Amino acid sequence: MRSRDCVASPLFEGSAKLLLLGSGELGKEVAIEAQRLGVEAVAVDRDDWAPAMHVAHRRYVIDMMNPSAVKAVVRRESPDVVVPEIEAISTEALEELESEGFLVIPNARAVKTAMNRVELRRFASGALGLPTTRFEFAEDEEG
Repeated sequence: MRSRDCVASPLFEGSAKLLLLGSGELGKEVAIEAQRLGVEAVAVDRDDWAPAMHVAHRRYVIDMMNPSAVKAVVRRESPDVVVPEIEAISTEALEELESEGFLVIPNARAVKTAMNRVELRRFASGALGLPTTRFEFAEDEEG
């Protein structure tokens, strides 16, 4: 993370930088708003020319489940904040990047929970006590 005495313009040294891991329609809106605030936006996705890539300052196409690819692009760009905007992503890479000091929002734990639908349901109903539809988990194919 860089400390700043002033805010620099996007694409210049010292500018605030946001890196989107996942560049769908939501990511496109985030990139547009970031740019309105003078923040440099970098879009990363598994699909070339995903929606946010049309408005970002730079774009990368990588396998989002490949931890080495995710870590490489984050380290190369050295953003102020990393925003995972996709659930199908290497949470292992996010955890390692957080341990290196990168700011990941939502954090790796939240992304990991969101990827695991069973754990997400258990967390929502059990830990948070949120009302959910009734559910049971099958132990085997019979029921």
